[in-house]
Amino acid sequence: MEDLLLDKFGADIDQTGKTKYLKELILKDTPWYIIYDFIENHLSVLDEDARAVRTKQYNDLLEQEKSGYRVINGEVAPISNELEINAIENAASTPYDSVNKHIQKALEHYSDRENPDYENSIKESISAVEAICCIITSTSGKGATLGFAIKRLKEKGVYIHPAMESAFNSLYGYTSDEQGIRHGGIDFKEAPAEDAKYMLVSCSAFVNYLIEKWSRIEKQ
Repeated sequence: MEDLLLDKFGADIDQTGKTKYLKELILKDTPWYIIYDFIENHLSVLDEDARAVRTKQYNDLLEQEKSGYRVINGEVAPISNELEINAIENAASTPYDSVNKHIQKALEHYSDRENPDYENSIKESISAVEAICCIITSTSGKGATLGFAIKRLKEKGVYIHPAMESAFNSLYGYTSDEQGIRHGGIDFKEAPAEDAKYMLVSCSAFVNYLIEKWSRIEKQ
């Protein structure tokens, strides 16, 4: 484990006193975010069961230290609200690989402490909603867009309030119109962190909501 961690930090793995050296590497004259890099690297070399135990321990410590960060799906993200964390974790572990990948990428872009990419985080968040709507409605090809698929949900028995449908169509428009993020519009060249967080949490919650409604219909 020491070799793997040292290697991830680009350090010499053949030296003696690895534990001492690793501690010095982490604590001596390093940027603040190196601690969070260590957590991510540590979790990445553990098996699933050990990772779950360590994640809880890390999150307990982060909470005790009043940190604004928590471990979510292996990423240390600037999100500490338990309900928001649960929404993202659930949306990243659905039975649908394409949905999971979009949420995970959105989380990674948002959580990058050196070079956060809020624009692409927003793109991936709304793409997760688009993906689940297309899965539920069996929409593919040129018509596989959120704007089209969300209107077809009722054909599959998935009824959502018109105001909610309108809200997500508006969010899709926010990312897809001629000045939108998905089109590289100049208005969104510097999307703010709060927009990325809002989209990540909201889209995760909506994905979970749609899957729950659809699963009830399939059981009938």
